[in-house]
Amino acid sequence: MTTKTTTLQLLATGLVLLALAAGTPSAALAIDGSKPMICAVTTVMECDVEGKCQRITPQLHPDFPAFLRFDVPQKMITPAGNSADTTAGRKTEIKAVSRLDGKLVLYGGENGRGWAATVAEDTGRMSAGIVTDEYAFNLFGTCTES
Repeated sequence: MTTKTTTLQLLATGLVLLALAAGTPSAALAIDGSKPMICAVTTVMECDVEGKCQRITPQLHPDFPAFLRFDVPQKMITPAGNSADTTAGRKTEIKAVSRLDGKLVLYGGENGRGWAATVAEDTGRMSAGIVTDEYAFNLFGTCTES
């Protein structure tokens, strides 16, 4: 066996082993909605009808939980974490679910508000919007199966 052939074989073997060890991102997370998820809300923006937006913090708006539980099989979203906070007992029904282009898309609405959330199946990145005729909230974060 020549040195050139041995080097190519070692390189090819190394690449195969690296690919097997690393796996694909979608294989690692594979968020498809079949299991409940916990989502950490990292950013919340509130925008009014005049286009003025501000970042919401727990000090400004304690009604936004830092963690949400997306229970897709039960079609329910609830706050996750400390049940003694101001969001305890709140819930909203997931009215529809679809999977589109590697994203899990959830929809709902109640009390004059509509909402939609998108979770990337391979990374868990989450973006959601809650809208009315006078304001909108945009939420960003990351989800993982619980």
